[in-house]
Amino acid sequence: MTARTESTEVNVDYRPRQSEPVEPQEAFTHLRFSRGYLYSAGPSVEAPADHWQSVEFAGGTFHWDPRNALAIARLDDTEVLVSGHVVHTGFRTTDVGEIARALVASLAESRQAFLDDLEDMFGQYVVLDRQGSTVKAQTDASGARAMFHDSEARVLGSHVNLVGMVVGAPLSRIAKWIGDTQSFDMPGRSTEYADVWFLMPNTEVTVGTGAITRVGPRPYDPLTVDEAVERMLPQLEIQRDLLLDEDRQILLSMSAGVDTRTSLAAFNGHYDKLKTFTYSKEKRPGDSTSRMLSRDGQLAGRIAERYGLDHTVFHLDEEEATPEAFRAVLEEASPRAHMRKLAWVYHRKLPHDAIHLRSQVNGIGKWHYGHLMHHSEDHNFSAERMATLTKHGRALRRTKKPRSAFRPGIDAFQEYIDSTQLRSVPNGYLISDIFQWEHRTAYWGLAHLVESDFTFDTYSLYGSRRMIQLMLQVPEAVRAQKGLFRAIIERSEPQLVKFYVNGKKWRTPDLSIPVAEFQRGDKTYARKTELQKENAVLKKKLKQAQTDLEALRGQPTPEDEDPQTP
Repeated sequence: MTARTESTEVNVDYRPRQSEPVEPQEAFTHLRFSRGYLYSAGPSVEAPADHWQSVEFAGGTFHWDPRNALAIARLDDTEVLVSGHVVHTGFRTTDVGEIARALVASLAESRQAFLDDLEDMFGQYVVLDRQGSTVKAQTDASGARAMFHDSEARVLGSHVNLVGMVVGAPLSRIAKWIGDTQSFDMPGRSTEYADVWFLMPNTEVTVGTGAITRVGPRPYDPLTVDEAVERMLPQLEIQRDLLLDEDRQILLSMSAGVDTRTSLAAFNGHYDKLKTFTYSKEKRPGDSTSRMLSRDGQLAGRIAERYGLDHTVFHLDEEEATPEAFRAVLEEASPRAHMRKLAWVYHRKLPHDAIHLRSQVNGIGKWHYGHLMHHSEDHNFSAERMATLTKHGRALRRTKKPRSAFRPGIDAFQEYIDSTQLRSVPNGYLISDIFQWEHRTAYWGLAHLVESDFTFDTYSLYGSRRMIQLMLQVPEAVRAQKGLFRAIIERSEPQLVKFYVNGKKWRTPDLSIPVAEFQRGDKTYARKTELQKENAVLKKKLKQAQTDLEALRGQPTPEDEDPQTP
């Protein structure tokens, strides 16, 4: 794609990124809300750090950490602001100024043209735009650069604590959700603060009203594996070349799984440009995750040796403790932790101006919730089912009153369904997949990204709306067997499919197998509750039957016994 107007007609204010915008401080205050931003549509608010920069946009003030690039493009009565690390495969550039220039030209033509051009944007970024008096904002395709906002969206920011602090929001009734339910993530768009909300991917928010509009995904286009691969490979090749042209160290975290192999295959012929690493978790008795990471770490080492990769292994149980001051800025940035010690290892041992390739977005294409569901379930999830899936339903076995414990979460997921018009997603997409995309990947995965932001930019080779949609448009049976990724690897680096996956051979997908064979989930939450009630009734009947049996045998029942008799 090319810009739709001559460059002389567009005014661009471009601020390139700064790799080290401030001298390191002993208390790590230079890392507060790293790679973040804060926009206020009303009176200007203070930036959280002295080295942050500020610019006027659409009648408000945009503050940002200059580790991110920023550009504002203006054309007549139209403005577009882009901030972050961006690769645009349509415009074939990583220059944020040129991307903003092209986007404002598209927006001046039509909002649909503007949204079309956003389909091919990868990276961690936010986009704000103004047409006349209307200002809207959205994030990248997977929410890798998050956006939180108050109810009227007069304050937008990258970190929930930053927005909560600026608007002076009290803690919400949902603040204890994670602890009460043993869940991993907040439900729906809700946050720890009352009237502070998370903006989902595929939606945009109108500044000043807080109205949410769904902008994705685009209409469903059913594809064969070969058709999808033919469309995806050029996108991967363009990204690879543009990333290499940035002349920054490219890091790839290797777990030896399908996702990292897919990213590795994209760099076939350029492995000398990659630095790879694996970490082993601190060992805890009976910890299956530690054992899995150890097994996969060994396999990752063999793959690295096979391809001559510059590979490092971090043994977290041998690394020094995380300094309290560093831990404090991590906790300020994210109330929920991923792995604080790993964040410290990243910051201490890896280059700070690097691009870190992560593969968690690939999970959207792997039929995640399909595997967890019972085969009789409807993929058109209810709010109640979403609430139980935040912990795969396991928390239900740990609470005496599951409905009351899960009620706040159910309400929050219903708000997500309603406010984002989730039921309006085009026919063909499974709501379970959209839920995986917008909630699990974007919101649950946020803690991983926030902790990485303290050291480097994070990037996904599958992180555009177009790429994610392509992953979802192949048959379910293919996705259930990871067949799309296998086909991509076979076209790029076929030897990689010969290494085991999860300790087993990675076999060619058998599309004659019904998808139900790949579903291992429990009964639905509603059915589980019914079974609990039935079980209680049966226990009472069993107790009565035992009492009747004892009476028939001529033996005294417990009620006939004198408690005073020795």
